[in-house]
Amino acid sequence: MKIVVVSDSHGNREILQKIVNDNQDASLFIHAGDSQVLPQAIDPFRAVKGNCDIGYDYPKELYIETPYGNIYVTHGHQFYQITKDFIKSKHCKIFIFGHTHKHYLEKCEDSYVCNPGSVTRPRDKTNGTYLVINLTQNDVNFDFKYL
Repeated sequence: MKIVVVSDSHGNREILQKIVNDNQDASLFIHAGDSQVLPQAIDPFRAVKGNCDIGYDYPKELYIETPYGNIYVTHGHQFYQITKDFIKSKHCKIFIFGHTHKHYLEKCEDSYVCNPGSVTRPRDKTNGTYLVINLTQNDVNFDFKYL
């Protein structure tokens, strides 16, 4: 199963469409918040609400079942710090957040914690990043794509 994860596109629908076009074989597209577009305009992405998504009706969090295990998605702006206990409380194999505009991947006990970075306003000395996750029931691989 191929999953494409983006965050912090801040109104740029063209970059989202390019990412979809470049990953037509993906089974799932996830947006970790701050899309700043109407929910009906972000299809095929499943999205959460970011701190800049004022007035848009997105959920604060998503749980997505996969063959590998549950994925939990939040924007992350409501937390001063995302702690091990908080990650553990979500009972997920993959914990996704956005907000920082910096791509990130770390193993935290039984979960992977990842941030795809920002596709339009990176703060990590890149021109923008997103994340491709390939998973099966027993294995998962993460690949950051650089714009």
